[in-house]
Amino acid sequence: MRKRQWVLLGAICLLAFRAIADPALEEILREVVARDDEAKQLLLRLEYLQEIRTDQLDGRGNLKRSDEIRMVVKPGEGLLLVPNSSAGTVSVQKLSSQQLREARAAQQVSDFLAMRNLVPRYAIVLEGESAWNGQRAYLLHFEPKPDAPCHSRADRVINALQGRLWVRKKDCSILHVQANLTHPVPIAWIFASVDQLDIWYEAAMAEPDLGVLPANGSVEYRVGTWFGSNHAKQQVVMRNYHRGELTAGSEP
Repeated sequence: MRKRQWVLLGAICLLAFRAIADPALEEILREVVARDDEAKQLLLRLEYLQEIRTDQLDGRGNLKRSDEIRMVVKPGEGLLLVPNSSAGTVSVQKLSSQQLREARAAQQVSDFLAMRNLVPRYAIVLEGESAWNGQRAYLLHFEPKPDAPCHSRADRVINALQGRLWVRKKDCSILHVQANLTHPVPIAWIFASVDQLDIWYEAAMAEPDLGVLPANGSVEYRVGTWFGSNHAKQQVVMRNYHRGELTAGSEP
């Protein structure tokens, strides 16, 4: 009888341990996608300051020139960034959420960087626990899947990225991302290729009721052609988040 009691007690302890143990990778990824969707919807309800700096670099990585854009994004608005890789410039348009939806439908801009579209492209491994700026986090490593969908040049580049994610244990918000190309990616047959793409992203706690939101990030790229190369680095800072009145005609 006593043996049965010990077996029963052991089973109860095992179930209790499983209940409080860390979730499986699949559950973490589901929560990451959900939090990312929520954050994107929240951004359309906030006012914030966005600063974009684009540095043109020479072949050695030295600064040639720099362009800066600083703007206040109102609730119900968003930014459409249209890069011109040949000229090394970025055209920035501030749009309402309705205009953004229309732009996506016209394929002027896509949700390539939404986590629900990125997660299926990669083989992801939970490496363990880490920390970022004092926050307990899951450390995830990702690398390309050989059978990831590829319908465009952008797909080709995104499918060649590898890196790490720091995901906050408390709610699976993304705290930090580091990524780079596994190999140069041809984008115009033999005439041009993306030889470098380094991505760095950091989120931060906004006001307590807003949670984790984008803080700053950078993208450095080098496109090689028969005629030389285009080397640039773009840095984005987002801050001063607060709630405000929706702009006229917006439907976030």
